[in-house]
Amino acid sequence: MPSSPTAVTNNTPYRFIDLVDAPAFARMLESFFQATGIPNGVVDAEGNLLSMSGGENACAIFHRTQPQAAERCRESNLAIMHDLRAGHVAGGLCKNGLMDYATPVVIEDRQLATLFLGQILHSPPDMAFFRAQAKQLGFDEHAYLESIAAIPVINKERAESLMTVMVEMAHMLAASGLSRLRQMALEHDLNEHAERRIQLEDLLESSPVAIGWSDGDKHIEYINRQFTLLFGYTLNDLPDMETWYRLAYPDPDYRESVIAPWRKAVALAKQTHTQAPELEANVACKDGLLRRIVIRPSWVGKRRLVSFTDITDRWLSEQRQQAHDIMLEMVARGSPLIEILAAIVRQIESEDKSARCSILLLDKDGKHLLTAVAPSLPKFYNEAIHGIEIGMGVGSCGTAAYLGQRVIVEDIRTHDYWKPYVELAAKAGLQACWSEPILSSRGKVLGTFAIYHATAKSPLPKDIERINFAANVAAVAIENRHTRDELEQRAYSDYLTGLANRRYFLEQAETELARALRYNGKLSILMLDVDHFKLFNDTHGHKVGDLVLQKLADVCRATLRNIDIVGRIGGEEFAVLLPETEPQQAEEAAERLRAALAAAQVPLSGGLPLHFTASFGVTTLNSKDANIDMLLNQADEALYRAKSEGRNRVCTYHPH
Repeated sequence: MPSSPTAVTNNTPYRFIDLVDAPAFARMLESFFQATGIPNGVVDAEGNLLSMSGGENACAIFHRTQPQAAERCRESNLAIMHDLRAGHVAGGLCKNGLMDYATPVVIEDRQLATLFLGQILHSPPDMAFFRAQAKQLGFDEHAYLESIAAIPVINKERAESLMTVMVEMAHMLAASGLSRLRQMALEHDLNEHAERRIQLEDLLESSPVAIGWSDGDKHIEYINRQFTLLFGYTLNDLPDMETWYRLAYPDPDYRESVIAPWRKAVALAKQTHTQAPELEANVACKDGLLRRIVIRPSWVGKRRLVSFTDITDRWLSEQRQQAHDIMLEMVARGSPLIEILAAIVRQIESEDKSARCSILLLDKDGKHLLTAVAPSLPKFYNEAIHGIEIGMGVGSCGTAAYLGQRVIVEDIRTHDYWKPYVELAAKAGLQACWSEPILSSRGKVLGTFAIYHATAKSPLPKDIERINFAANVAAVAIENRHTRDELEQRAYSDYLTGLANRRYFLEQAETELARALRYNGKLSILMLDVDHFKLFNDTHGHKVGDLVLQKLADVCRATLRNIDIVGRIGGEEFAVLLPETEPQQAEEAAERLRAALAAAQVPLSGGLPLHFTASFGVTTLNSKDANIDMLLNQADEALYRAKSEGRNRVCTYHPH
């Protein structure tokens, strides 16, 4: 921060960290990473790293630790930086195969910082590309491919939208900080020129900050024009300080518990010649609206000078961000959808006390809207709307769901969309309705979010911001409900074959081994590997190779028992866990599977079907000291022997 309030003026250079609480901003970026899984960072205009959130990902573990990969990262970053300009999201595909984005934070035509978002994918990863890269750069293939599979997949439009939100937040915080510093400079100047009454009043009248002064804690002598614009009160409305406190803080308990102790602290500061404490509070305006205000008192001779800084927009944004984080936590915890939607409605109604909100969900056939949450609307109204068929001219929500676009109706009484429902709306005391479709990440309509008002009303920009916020968070919650089994399946399944992935297979193997050891049971493991798999890829391409692996998975499911667990351990290598299976039974199971695979066909376009074979290694638990790694190594040793003896055969492990 500057050393004095006068250090930052309209012409004085300033830095990003002069304007923004860097630790708080870093926490915000970390929250963004925790909510989305997307790495991000910010550097200042001099190239100093201010914050980095990304965890142990593929870039951190592999790309930046290998000289050739690191040089690719540097070249890609330089290309993006070359394309930086205000209001533009620059991005591109890193030579290591991942997408990176960057956009500048510009205040008053000065680039103060650069936000980075990256190490994402726009489509599921081409594992063949990354497998080849692992081989080229000397990475551990299994660990590298697992780190690539963990990279979030986000489409380009979503990534650019997230970047826009991040830079707007940074811009808002920086602009607010700049305003605060310049206000401090103004207050400093006022103290230095306290005796120049005429010049002071001229300055205060032109000040963008609301200011007033009083003769101590009794009579209000002056308020400037900005004070009246901000709160609505004139000097005639405020004959003394007690009147101000009563109007500004109408809740007696709040005046007693918060305002009274602060007033005492301000009086004590005057007596001890120390800095008076500031107060952040909600202030009631003349029109009944509440504004979040930072109040800063100071003493100029015998008079008390007070400035009032409106931070309502920033405060609401912070409150909304906190609510957003809480709602995302609810989504992550798997809280009931209805609870999450109710929290969204409560947040919006808390920001605008005159708003009455509803969330309607589209039914399974995609043709009717069902009332999900609408606590402030009459019961009879919600019952009448429940099950309404979407279509053009079906109120605001029915039309918004039908078109997939926002519908603003300022006056229900005169709008064509509401003709069939004008009496129902009048009975419910509703005269305006703004409806936003809730869209999935792929643009599918999931429902609608609506704000109603009791008077005819057009939305302000902040109203549009609210309705967008609510619809976006609702979309995350609704889409999560639809995809949570899907998500669990992804966590345990191999993306290509649908079989157990390596991690899940090993977890199940550990469980079955512990059971077999505890109850003196039998357990066998097969390892199998597609013969000459590289030749298939080289001859027919990786897509055909993928078809071979998928056919192998299908044959395994059809041939093995339901209790057997098949896992893709890596590449073309698979393992089968055979609970309660003795050596001879395991060999027979492996032979059946080998024969079934040899008879399988992979159809090729424009040619004869493709045949393939596999080699097998078999081992059976025969020691109380055995562990899964030992059994897998034994099966792998037998598999290696099967390949060396000519492939397309089953070999059993025998102790040396």
